[in-house]
Amino acid sequence: MDVVVLGASNFTEVVNSHEFVLVEFYALWCGYCQTLAFEYAQAASYLNMTRLNVVLAKVDAIENSDLSQQFQVRGFPTMLFFVNGVHEPYTGGRNVHDIMAWVKKCGSPLQTLKSTADAEKALEVETPIAVAYVKSLEDKNAKAFAAAANMDTGVTFYITEDKEVAAKFSLGKTPSLELLKKQAEKVALFKDDFEEMALTSFIAKNRLPLVITYSPETAASIFASDISKQFLLFASTEEYAKIRVIYYEAAKTFKGQIIFCHLDFVDLEVPEFFLSWNDLIVERPKLIGFDGGLKFPYDGDFSLASVKEFAGKLLENKLDPYFKSEDIPEKNDEPVKVVVGKSFDNIVLDESKDVLLHVYDPYSESLEPEYNKLAELLKDVKSIVIAKMDSIKNEHGRVPMTDYPIVFFFPAGKKTEVPIWAGAYRTASRLGKFLKKNAAIPFEADLPEYVEPKNEGEAEAPEQVEEHTDKEESKDELSAF
Repeated sequence: MDVVVLGASNFTEVVNSHEFVLVEFYALWCGYCQTLAFEYAQAASYLNMTRLNVVLAKVDAIENSDLSQQFQVRGFPTMLFFVNGVHEPYTGGRNVHDIMAWVKKCGSPLQTLKSTADAEKALEVETPIAVAYVKSLEDKNAKAFAAAANMDTGVTFYITEDKEVAAKFSLGKTPSLELLKKQAEKVALFKDDFEEMALTSFIAKNRLPLVITYSPETAASIFASDISKQFLLFASTEEYAKIRVIYYEAAKTFKGQIIFCHLDFVDLEVPEFFLSWNDLIVERPKLIGFDGGLKFPYDGDFSLASVKEFAGKLLENKLDPYFKSEDIPEKNDEPVKVVVGKSFDNIVLDESKDVLLHVYDPYSESLEPEYNKLAELLKDVKSIVIAKMDSIKNEHGRVPMTDYPIVFFFPAGKKTEVPIWAGAYRTASRLGKFLKKNAAIPFEADLPEYVEPKNEGEAEAPEQVEEHTDKEESKDELSAF
């Protein structure tokens, strides 16, 4: 089976009729999606040669914006793994080998340990392992554990009914369960009843180390986790050594609620790039809280009480997020209005105006010629504002996290609603037609006629696949921010 194309008409049917479905939400203009496309197609071809019951599928996120909003797609590509219709984040890599390794594990998540030799091999596995000792592989406890195994992809699951095998893991009674990791806190013992939800919760809370060292390999585990809140501590090895004990103690208190991370300044490119990207170049060490893409810089001392107080406020949503912004321009009288973080509310959220906002990245392909043309044609329409915002230098809570460039529409009188994506539209004629259809305030203007593409679903103009430099790859790893 090739990669299955999903849309509103068949999405629910496909994810509900197959046990395992990996779904990629992509955008035609996204360079990372274009790079992934070849690897993804190869993985689908290889799956055809296996007996794994895993379907690889894809969704055009722009054309199917309702699905994208339903599954809270914030960036591209976003990949979700569906198990019997229930989704969780995909936490694997983006090349064919990583995809295959990930789905192979998911296709048969639970392995039976039949001998002490099997146990020895399990102890050599680098990922966290969950080992259950049950009276019978067919009893209710075994079934509950199997169900929990289907819901978690960051752990390798083993089960045994053999007493000698169980002894290798210091499990002496049935049912019992332990989770083993390579990190300092090596063993976690399950002490509740063997029920699916309790087992799933225990594994989710204990599979990650108390403090994760950030790397491209661990990024997915951090930012694609069901735990939406993170602490990122930017510190050199020497700086981290001074506060490590306090940071670990705080992590213990908020285990399963906040993911605690450390970024080591030995690798200068990623941390420095991140800090400059978010206009947070300050003294080190620097702790930043994250929640759904919002940033909360910590300005207190590194005493345990202060760090725990900050964590508590993050959990209770009592912190004010930080948004970067350029200064408001002294003049703003061109057809395309310049929006910065500080002027966003006054311009974009003006309830009396229909506002089309081009959020761009100076390093990406520019829409400026066609966008300027549209603005010139509509400059005398008082109800419409054609605007642009530099995403590198400005942020706002109403701009969804995604890859840029992208165009959002904020209709008059509906500024509290989610903005409308303008799709993969790149010309003045197509954007003009989009405005005609979606504007809350009817208008008249002499706009160029738009001719529909000959082939259904064809993009308006072919996008160029850019070569990814090391810097661009770092940006990709940090796209969740």
